[in-house]
Amino acid sequence: MVRHGQSTANAKGVWQGQMEFPLSEDGRLQAALAGKALAREPFEALYSSPLARAFETATIIARESGFREEIVPLDGLSERHGGVLEGHTWAEQERLDPAFAKKFLSLPEEDRWAFAGAETDEEVMERFEAAISEIRERHPEGTRIVVVSHGGAMRAFLRDRFGPDVLPGTHRAANASITRIGWGRNGTGPELLDLASTLHLPGEEGPDKTRTE
Repeated sequence: MVRHGQSTANAKGVWQGQMEFPLSEDGRLQAALAGKALAREPFEALYSSPLARAFETATIIARESGFREEIVPLDGLSERHGGVLEGHTWAEQERLDPAFAKKFLSLPEEDRWAFAGAETDEEVMERFEAAISEIRERHPEGTRIVVVSHGGAMRAFLRDRFGPDVLPGTHRAANASITRIGWGRNGTGPELLDLASTLHLPGEEGPDKTRTE
């Protein structure tokens, strides 16, 4: 599971949600490095959120890893719809509507999404889990699959599956980081094998602590 490379909005601290932004030049380099890393672990299928920053990341991964099959877009892998948060930096939110910003920060995380008119974790999980289930049903057990998605949606999935200590607070998996999950090993459910690895990215050391999605 790979988070997309840095987008032009990430570079400016803009909350993207389901708005469209392309990868930055740094993001394209990150995606290429992720592809080179994944080339050492041959995979048989590649799925992506249809949002441009994710699908471009998947395209670069395919090129750099030598993957020749179709990249399959699935809507369920898209980022959380961000409501009124979309298209703004947090500094802009505080300037445009200080009362909203203060109230937002005072609420528990799940209540914040509803207050902002965004998708709740429950809504994100309903479609994200359905997408993961669809992917797993398409392939025999043991197939190595790459899924390219987004910081917020991935965080909701990982915390639901593996507990609240995974990416706590405002942590997100870093851009172009690789998270490895194993299903069916020793007859168990999913295992978190590697969380948001950035060993393939120069100068990176773990989860990104940004608010932006």
